[in-house]
Formats: sequence, structure tokens, C-alpha cells
Amino acid sequence: MNQPPKPFLLSPAQREQFETEGYLVIENLLDDAVLDPVIAEISEQVDQHAQRLYEEGKLSSLYEEYDFSHRLAMISSETDVIAKAIWGGTLNGEAIFNLIRNPRLLDMVEAFTGPELIASSVYRLRPKIPNYNFGAVPWHQDSGYFEPFCDKALVMTFWIPLVDANEENGCLWVLPRSHHSEVLPHRWRKEGYLVIDEKNLPADQQPVCCPVPKGGALLLHNRIPHVSYENKTDAVRWSMDLRYQSAASPTNAPISKLPGEQLPRGSSAAEPDYIPPACYPPEADFLVRSKLRSNEVVTDHQQFARIRDQHINRPVTDRWSHE
Repeated sequence: MNQPPKPFLLSPAQREQFETEGYLVIENLLDDAVLDPVIAEISEQVDQHAQRLYEEGKLSSLYEEYDFSHRLAMISSETDVIAKAIWGGTLNGEAIFNLIRNPRLLDMVEAFTGPELIASSVYRLRPKIPNYNFGAVPWHQDSGYFEPFCDKALVMTFWIPLVDANEENGCLWVLPRSHHSEVLPHRWRKEGYLVIDEKNLPADQQPVCCPVPKGGALLLHNRIPHVSYENKTDAVRWSMDLRYQSAASPTNAPISKLPGEQLPRGSSAAEPDYIPPACYPPEADFLVRSKLRSNEVVTDHQQFARIRDQHINRPVTDRWSHE
């Protein structure tokens, strides 16, 4: 009889670092058998976009002779249309879906949030193009983008590079231990980013650079301030970020509710008893692991795609007032 795989457990020291510092780098977490299919799906999307632009006369070459790290960089020397087209959570193929529900990732989330796990469609694909200012992301907390109601909830981010990420090509920097405080003041920047002005950053913490090799991941608490700077190499720094939370926090996942889980209430954050439809209402959540309603876990990437396609976009409370 086949034994179920042992859960991937953090050591006590790793768990303490995440809880105390608000971040954790883990190496050798995901092997090529997991990441290479993801890279293949992304490469196929790049190729499809490139073929279309080439046929329209908007791209002088397909740059097919370049590898995954360099092809989009060469294309982007002519046009940023493709980089912008795939920037974000637009891909929903089987390999990306399998990465989101990878047991090693879910084991770690479960250790902090319990066994009823929600995966958010707020996953993002990040192609940081060399010497391209749009790729530099200012200081912010992920909670700045979420509903204020969820400020105290844990929404874990796995920042996963698809190539070696280092200071030179734009890995992330964090402000350790800052997640123990409240969500800091943010403002909207014209590029569409939220930014924490330097005067509002904690003065008692020094930024820490977090290089992560391919196969590793950076775990982030949703209240930990982080930033990434310009890519100064000639290759794209490819990465994805995936987010998870407990089903006890507000979620729009199409699931039956268990006792103690929060149901939406009210229509405005101005109401004292307001509960939002999700921590990030614009995009769809789904149940990715459960002990009490396993029949509602999404296990098929086509179902995952349907949930996302059929989701009705609901705005986040605009607590920062768009400029």
C-alpha cells in the first residue's frame, strides 16, 4: 500500500524567523519538474504574442534564437507590448495551476493558517525587463492593496523566481519585523503602484536584500514592507508571486461556509459591522485544500479558469484615494 507523502515542514528556526521577522527565504523548495512546465507555458505565450506582432509588422524579429532569460529582453528593446500583456495573473494553464496547488507550498501555509486553505487568483507573473523603470516596484505592503478589514489576517505570499534572483537583476528587499505594526500610509503613484513614502517607513529597521536561487522561494507576511529595484543585467528576472489565506478570512471562493467563517455583510467599509466579500474582491479565490469539504477543492485547471473567467469584479475599498 502506498503511503501518503510526508508533509513539507519548516524547522522551528524557520518558523520562528517568519513569525518574528515577517519573511523567510527557503532554498531547494521546488525542482525543475515543477518549474520547467511553468516556464514552457510562459514561453508559449511569449511566442504567440511575438508571432502576432511580427505578422503585423510591429516586430522586426521573433528572436527565437534566444533563451527564456533573454528572449523577452530582446523583444522589449523594440516594444513593451508583450511584457505588459503577460504582466499580471493572466495565465491559467495547467502548469501554473499545479504550481499554485503544489503540496510543499500548501504544507507550509497550513502550518500557519490551518487546513482550510484558500488560494487567491491574485497571483502575479513578474517579468522584470532589464533597465526598464516599469519593473521597479516601490516600497509597499501587500495589505495596502487589500480590504482594510483584512489588515489583521494572514495572507501569505510565496515569491518564486523562475531564474536565479539577486541584487543585480532586481530581487526583493524587505524591512524585517515591520509586520508587527499597523498598515502604513500609502499613496497611489501614476504608474498604478501604491507607494509608502520614505518618511512613513520605520526608521528603526534597515532593509535586507533577499536573493533567491531558482527552485527557492521568499515567504512574505502581508504587512511586511518590501521593494524591488531596477534590473541592471541583460536578462529578464522572471518570477511569480502566489497568495494564500485561511478560509476563515473573507473569501469569494464558491464554497459552503463552516461555523466561524465570515460571511459578507453590509455594502460599505463605512458601516461598523461591514465584512467585505473577499480580502481582494476584484479577483476570484478558490479552495485549494480542505479536510472538512474536500469535495469542494478545485483540482482541475479548467475549473480554475472558469472560476476566474466568471468572476464579477468588485472594487476594493479605496482607502488611499486614487490621484
